[in-house]
Amino acid sequence: MLNSKETIAAISTTPGPGAISVLRLTGESAEKILQKIFSLSPTINSENRKSEVPLIKSHFARHGYIYDPSTRDIVDEVIAILYKSPNSYTGEDLVEISCHGGNVICHEVLALLLREGARLARRGEFTERAFLNGKIDLTQAESVLDVIQAKTSKQGRMAVSALTGRLGKEINSIRAQLINLQTRVVAGIDFPEEIGDAPEPEIEAVVKNSLLQLNSLAKSARAGKFLREGLKLALVGRPNAGKSSLLNYLLKFERAIVTEIPGTTRDSIEEILDLNGIPVTLIDTAGIRHTEDRVEQIGIERSRMAIDEADLVLLLIDLVEGWGEAEEQILSYANEKAIFLVGNKLDLEDPKSKGTSLGPDHLTSFEAQLRVSAKSGENMQELSKEIENWVYKDAAFRDAPSLNWRQAALCLKAIECLKNVMETLEAGMPQDCLASDLKIAIDALSEISGEAVSEEIITEVFANFCIGK
Repeated sequence: MLNSKETIAAISTTPGPGAISVLRLTGESAEKILQKIFSLSPTINSENRKSEVPLIKSHFARHGYIYDPSTRDIVDEVIAILYKSPNSYTGEDLVEISCHGGNVICHEVLALLLREGARLARRGEFTERAFLNGKIDLTQAESVLDVIQAKTSKQGRMAVSALTGRLGKEINSIRAQLINLQTRVVAGIDFPEEIGDAPEPEIEAVVKNSLLQLNSLAKSARAGKFLREGLKLALVGRPNAGKSSLLNYLLKFERAIVTEIPGTTRDSIEEILDLNGIPVTLIDTAGIRHTEDRVEQIGIERSRMAIDEADLVLLLIDLVEGWGEAEEQILSYANEKAIFLVGNKLDLEDPKSKGTSLGPDHLTSFEAQLRVSAKSGENMQELSKEIENWVYKDAAFRDAPSLNWRQAALCLKAIECLKNVMETLEAGMPQDCLASDLKIAIDALSEISGEAVSEEIITEVFANFCIGK
């Protein structure tokens, strides 16, 4: 666990050439270490050093020079900012030094900080200290990582929403009402004659309201997963159904070779797409059909693997050829997957066929069915919108903070316990039977926000961070 007497240092910017590199230093000796190596003047002598104490005020940026105390050689011209405890990111004295970019200078400055008494920070240790010192809760700490790792604007907005404390406030609000209820129930158990049982309508009202809120939060985990980890989207269909054309249209450049010859795509092609803020991995697969060509057979096997790995499958139907044996074969491979049935080549379809079902009438388990033209772009915006709607399922989650896997598991645990409370009430059992379930639900919510969390979980959360954050 955290040793608050240790002062830690790290380079916070990415390695390599750049205009500026930022180093951070936090702990009880942070200001003292800065004083040893920072001067307002490029001329280092004992007289001007005496006149510089104190060097800088809290929260004021000062221009100066980092120098080596043993040789009095100037290392770099810098900007230094001191943030005095408790008004800093970590809640401790914190120093930020902005030096010239590149690997050489910033590592020389870091070496000086370590030589003068700091140690190298572990991964995420600055944010870990912020959490342990009560500056942020655990949901905010986890959102810091989401902000850093965001690859799309939507990911960034979701992470920033949680970073402001919105998610933690929702969790703590539910937790507070359950704690109040538990206090009332336990008081009635401990003092049956003076206080007596809590009114059942009161218990039921609080538990139902908590369940409503927690169920809403639990649903957000699905969208959160796709926004954090990305959506794997497989384009499958018979040869020449237009999969590569669809891929090229979505990417807005000619990534895949498109010809009139069936079987042109022999291997799976993966590309990353930003779909209205949703990171999507598009997988263009080889056309699936019966063939004796060994190379094509290998491509088809890889198509099956792509289907297995996909979150969502777009099954392309050639609107000129219609549904056939190849589509039945593909459907057998993807029968447990979420499938969009997409009729392609709308520009070539017989007008008499428009409006009819894309597949056999007995097949109705598709997430969506629509006709498009990857060549002309007709209805392609509608396809993108359908994919986006499938990811979110509920419009309420589009700009709301979403639970990650750890938070979702604890949320579901709390939901299960509150359902047990409702069952206990309905069965007319004594109230001491529901007190334990209430406590477990409260403990689960406490673990989400970090009010009560094990050292192992803390270590696991911050191990995913980079050094310097």
